Amino acid sequence: MNALRRTGPLSLLYAFMDARRWRPSTEGVSVGRERPIGLYVLETGGCEGCFMEIESLKGSAFALEQAGFVCVSDPADADWLLLTGAVTRVCAEMVDRVWRAMPPGRSLIAVGACAVDGGPFPASYATLGGLQALTPVRRAIPGCPPAPQEILQALQELARV
Repeated sequence: MNALRRTGPLSLLYAFMDARRWRPSTEGVSVGRERPIGLYVLETGGCEGCFMEIESLKGSAFALEQAGFVCVSDPADADWLLLTGAVTRVCAEMVDRVWRAMPPGRSLIAVGACAVDGGPFPASYATLGGLQALTPVRRAIPGCPPAPQEILQALQELARV
């Protein structure tokens, strides 16, 4: 048996090993930075669909790092804040704290309908609605939830500006 067969019980393992071939192409994408852009992701309330789509960007199916981005766990290391979900009154202080912990030159990006304009959660006793009514947003990525490819494309477009 000269060649390995890619069927049977090991086919799933081979699929994970070959995941790079399904990644979106990053050819021709030049971020033009010495270091990757640090992304800090904050979920403030909602169904967490947008948060899960951002998390999938970290997986092997997408080339987040090759596109010039890296997710960071400390806001002090972040260049951009990606916020998902409608801003709840409970989370408003946390958003402010994270924003102030980020270094100068920071940008706020609203991901998903809830973060952009409140989506199905308009301003009420529990929520403040979306970010567009509260503060300037550098980029809004609409959708409920937006696909990982749409998020990555929007980030790449913003990095080129």
